Amino acid sequence: MFEPLSRDGLAKTAFFYTPHGKISTPNILPVINPNLATMSVSEMKRLGMEGLITNSYIIRRTDKLREKAESSGLHRLIGFDGPIMTDSGTFQSHVYSEIEYDNISTFEFQKKIGSDISTIVDIFTEPNFSWKQAKEAVLETKRRLDEITDAGKTIVAGPIQGSVYPDLRRMSAELMSTGISGYLPVGGVVPLLENYRYDALVDVIINSRLYAHPGKPLHLFGGGHPMFMGMSVLLGIDMFDSASYVKYARDDRVLMSDGSRDLSKISLLPWWSPLYGKFTVKELSDLPKEERIHELSIHNLGAIFNELNEIRERIHEQTLWQYVEGRSRSHPALYRAFRRILEYGDVLEPYEDLSKKSPFFFFDELSRNHPAIIRLRKFSDMAVRNLENQMKFLDQGDWHPGRQHSPEFLQSYSISDNAYFHRWHDIPVPVELEETFPVEQLVTTGVFEGQSAGESEENDDASDPVDRSTGGRDPYLEKARMIFRYQFGVEDPSDMFPDQCQVTHSRKTGRIRGVFLDGTLLGTVRAHDGFFTLSINGAERMMNITDRHRISVTEESAEFNRKGLNVFFKFITSADPGIIPGNEVLVTDPSGELIAVGRANVPGREMRSYSRGVAVRVRAGKDAS
Repeated sequence: MFEPLSRDGLAKTAFFYTPHGKISTPNILPVINPNLATMSVSEMKRLGMEGLITNSYIIRRTDKLREKAESSGLHRLIGFDGPIMTDSGTFQSHVYSEIEYDNISTFEFQKKIGSDISTIVDIFTEPNFSWKQAKEAVLETKRRLDEITDAGKTIVAGPIQGSVYPDLRRMSAELMSTGISGYLPVGGVVPLLENYRYDALVDVIINSRLYAHPGKPLHLFGGGHPMFMGMSVLLGIDMFDSASYVKYARDDRVLMSDGSRDLSKISLLPWWSPLYGKFTVKELSDLPKEERIHELSIHNLGAIFNELNEIRERIHEQTLWQYVEGRSRSHPALYRAFRRILEYGDVLEPYEDLSKKSPFFFFDELSRNHPAIIRLRKFSDMAVRNLENQMKFLDQGDWHPGRQHSPEFLQSYSISDNAYFHRWHDIPVPVELEETFPVEQLVTTGVFEGQSAGESEENDDASDPVDRSTGGRDPYLEKARMIFRYQFGVEDPSDMFPDQCQVTHSRKTGRIRGVFLDGTLLGTVRAHDGFFTLSINGAERMMNITDRHRISVTEESAEFNRKGLNVFFKFITSADPGIIPGNEVLVTDPSGELIAVGRANVPGREMRSYSRGVAVRVRAGKDAS
């Protein structure tokens, strides 16, 4: 069972529940060879380990290990009471042509010894496979998944294969998401990782994630190097495994967040290292080999968990994209991979939150392909249609987000039929959107250098109604309409905000405070991102002008949502697939009656993919006191 918590695009933090407890994701399952205990389980737990992975093939073919696992269970064998995943021996089968155990008996053995996550014997697909070879492997892997008819208490891991072919990865992701599988490893990627083919990995991961079931964790087999973890999570990877912490230690290699170093070529250990203050580099180098391997393994695993902690915090802050974009400049292979991600900007846009908690960092030309910018560009292209003779571009000196426009401009706007635009990084942005995300919230060294990135809540509490005595267009009402049009995709926002509306705004900054109709509040504009939050009255009005942005819940849930309580995933019966995470959502009961309004935690297309967790944070219920 998968419970999403916070998200940033395709990346999310979540709880994954197993028979032996939950794992916080994104996370890594360190590989443990039961024949070679380099580190103790207690040492690994102190570094942050919540689960691990071991190889059922090695256990089964080693008499002593098999007998203990069958008599006492896998967890007693390993000495760990948390979640344990077992691999099936696929890699050994690939390397040595075949193994002596078939798919069904391999799975039954894993189930018998009490594995929390048991993996079928899939067909490993090499990057050099032909399309036909890779497709045959995909279909055979699916056939083997279908052989498993009784999972018992274990969670079935069905690996996604398909070599480097995006269409086959999509096919495999869809096939393996059906049936008995509850966990989706992405297999056949180690050769790509070893050869720094990160751009090809982008194709593999993103086509797997977008076509896999969102409610099933996506695991990157062998992908535990800190250098590529942030990018992997950005593309939707939830779990990793790796034996790199030991392999690098055996070669006297020291893992860092952006690569690895030879122990003989470093002078200091980083402050975050578990070895910092315990050894100098010379003291570490002088240790006997086995002891040095042990200590370096501790450092290397600590480096992995340190990077994971950073990634989780970045998701919480909604700054993971910025983190990955900055990190991509540390290695040419990462830079190529990041450029490949940007080629998927249109595909990623529906998963991007309406706005971020943080400013939008504009680094260079590549930032133009960020999903949030693509969303703005799409709207701009639509807004300028058939306006060739009415478009008027303002000078840079007329850029006034967060400050009141001059009376002269407001007067000119009021009596003119022109559509006013700013040239914002080559995008014609309607002047009415100058305070909405990401326009005002952008931080750059370019055109608008020095402009503040977003405003805090204003301390000028005074607001005044718009003076309509002069006639003409009301600039504040037009701003409200444009924001609503951009936020909700409604072609004619005057249906929501008719001419009779009164718009209040700040005298100091000109920011809209609220929109009223006949004295009833319809919505307020948030200071930090310039978008609307709807009142229950505004939500009722919106119900009459669009059938989008809705979810329906069971009557059992509706009873509580009417009172202002949150909507949980398991009670949702339908959802508009076009819902953008972070946007306003209208909640209806089985009869279609509005019962609440709130903020979507996930995209509409994922609303029915989870059985646990909060789907909509309700702000106002129809019957709330």
